[in-house]
Amino acid sequence: VSQAANRNLRRALLMLEATKVQAYPFNDEQPIQLPDWELYIAQLAKEICQEQSPQKLLRAREMLYELLTNCIPAPIIMRTLTRELLKSLDDELKHEVAYWAAFYEHRMVTGSKEIFHLEAFVAKFMSIYKQFLINMFG
Repeated sequence: VSQAANRNLRRALLMLEATKVQAYPFNDEQPIQLPDWELYIAQLAKEICQEQSPQKLLRAREMLYELLTNCIPAPIIMRTLTRELLKSLDDELKHEVAYWAAFYEHRMVTGSKEIFHLEAFVAKFMSIYKQFLINMFG
């Protein structure tokens, strides 16, 4: 639990409670239950990587807005989304995606309307990823 919680006690307690609800008493093979919002962001990252289209961008905006309305801080959303996206990327793209994530996170902190900056990052990622796929597969 401590490794999955990145040594964050508050997060570890939440994960422990969620895991207990899933199955108690605990066993050695029982998976650690991640918070729902992290699973939701992982699903968002998966959808973004599967298809890069205006419809997916609109769907991503809805998902981001839902996360924000459920009091998940925008910088946490940005970092978690970036981490999930980097898991599925080729090494060539990781540096560029990390650069743009930092760029839009900085703009998000200095500006207002966090949803605009989150959506801009998703749009930029879709553009970069689609261009990479076109160059790779023709």
